[in-house]
Amino acid sequence: MRRLAWFLTLACCGCAGPVPAPRPAKQKPAPVAEAPAALRPASARERAIAAELRADVAELAGKIGERNADKKWELASAADWLVEALEKAGYAVQRDGHEIDGVAVQNLAAEVRGGRAAKEVVIVGAHYDSAQGSPGANDNASGVAGVLALARRYKGAAIDRSLRFVLFANEEPPHFQTPKMGSWLYAQGVQARGEKVVAMLSLESIGVYSDAAGSQRAPKALEGKVPTVGNFTAVVGNTESKALVDLVAEGLSVRGSLPAIGAALPREVPEAGWSDHWSFWKIGVPAVMITDTAPFRDPHYHRPTDTPARLDYDRAARLVVGLESVIAELVGESTALAPDKKSKDLLVP
Repeated sequence: MRRLAWFLTLACCGCAGPVPAPRPAKQKPAPVAEAPAALRPASARERAIAAELRADVAELAGKIGERNADKKWELASAADWLVEALEKAGYAVQRDGHEIDGVAVQNLAAEVRGGRAAKEVVIVGAHYDSAQGSPGANDNASGVAGVLALARRYKGAAIDRSLRFVLFANEEPPHFQTPKMGSWLYAQGVQARGEKVVAMLSLESIGVYSDAAGSQRAPKALEGKVPTVGNFTAVVGNTESKALVDLVAEGLSVRGSLPAIGAALPREVPEAGWSDHWSFWKIGVPAVMITDTAPFRDPHYHRPTDTPARLDYDRAARLVVGLESVIAELVGESTALAPDKKSKDLLVP
């Protein structure tokens, strides 16, 4: 447990949001070792998802390329392509449009309506814009592709809570953590409508992994407390989201085939808020970032060289499969759960 539990000295107890604390797992999560652990061969399901991820990243970061306020037509093309992809999966897509500094931008939402707890909503999201000067394959076409893969698999699912997939514009500078950020605008709308969002998962740069020694760096506040091999997924939240951090990190570790660690971090670690989950913290929603840690691992972060060919789609697909099961626990859907998990154990009130 040495590596998986490194964050406990930084995390606070308790959670302000409605997500209940996870029950003790029958199986302890495996630690993230400094030496890379051999992964089992990819399953047929993981290989199929890897192919989807590769195709979707190639479309966004390869064919469309850089997409942001400076590349407004490319940003609009990306939005149109994403609407088409979700409609092909069977969804009616809601376009949440805004004019920001003379540029029309859109957040895109598609929902699987829940049953007995339909008024409670779990949001899974990612930003589809890229940094200036970058085609944004890892940051963040990889996260968008992960959301699309999950949306395809959840269409028509019988669930208790409602599950909403949202793709955000304007996450990158100069809009980052300002009122012009797409997810901030969306979160404000959630609050104005009085919606009860019980959890938000932000997929942020999920395509870069390495088994090389020294491939993982850490924010200054966490130096010496993070593994130095970049072969894991990080689940990052604020202290108020600790229960959700624990649920997601433990779920990925137990049910997925890719190592995962969780960190519920205080305000003194600003890097913890470096994605769209930050916007939901601002309205009191438990929210986490699921990430390969982006600039702390990826040397091509925000560069012209952030291209599709270099991503590890096999490991990203393993993460998506693990997330499918974690989301099932959050929304109350049994078919995606591990065989030893019973529906009576689901974390739905």
